[in-house]
Amino acid sequence: MKRLAIFLALVLTVILLYPKGIVAVEKNFHAVAVAYPPFTLSETTEHGMSWELSKTALETQGYNVSVEFAPWARAFSDTKDGKYDGLLIAYWTKERAELFVYHDHPVAFVATGFFKKKERKDIKYTGNLSDVSSFDIGVERNASMGEEFDKADHLNKIFVNESKQILKMVYLGNIDLGVAGFEYSRSNLKNIAKLPGFEGIINGIEFIQPPFTRRPAYLMISKKAPDFKQKLKDLNAGLEKIRTNGVFKSILKKHGISVTEYFPE
Repeated sequence: MKRLAIFLALVLTVILLYPKGIVAVEKNFHAVAVAYPPFTLSETTEHGMSWELSKTALETQGYNVSVEFAPWARAFSDTKDGKYDGLLIAYWTKERAELFVYHDHPVAFVATGFFKKKERKDIKYTGNLSDVSSFDIGVERNASMGEEFDKADHLNKIFVNESKQILKMVYLGNIDLGVAGFEYSRSNLKNIAKLPGFEGIINGIEFIQPPFTRRPAYLMISKKAPDFKQKLKDLNAGLEKIRTNGVFKSILKKHGISVTEYFPE
């Protein structure tokens, strides 16, 4: 009887102290994103299609989700070191896979290719990188443009800090070609056109078809993040849930993105 009385006293104490029950352990996911319109946007509350997909998926699994924005080099370094749980958006590479883990369903598909000043009729690209081996090509430093391009040592690559700078250099004739994500570059042109001397850049730049890659992109999770395996498992579960219940498609449509690539037949 004495043991029973002690047990009941303990139960009563818990009920009095925690009238709503024992609170579950809080789950947090703190990400960093690089502004990459239209997929990630620093100036809107929803922060772009890719972040909205990632956030919604994690919230279905009970996470409190937050995001900061930073330049690529700092975002990559800080996430690698575990300051952030994940980095959005990022491509898969063999080197990165040693430091990060990737979820199953991409939250973006990014077309990457060449662009030139429209009046440069001497530059032609037919799908072979050797077509452009005699030209100066602007490339964003520390960014991946696809395995074939990254390893193409025969190309004359001019490395700069930001792809916005490449667009300006191509327009001014400082370099022959630039390479970057098409969607992102088109978004950048609108802002650059507001600058003195660049009013004609939107119609003055030509994106050469076809793009040489169209790659999936992810919210990659740092292997130094606390419980990174569980975070990956939960993110996969959340993405699968919103793919099944139609929320994934509704977010794509809201942002004007075709669902075909994300839901192949």
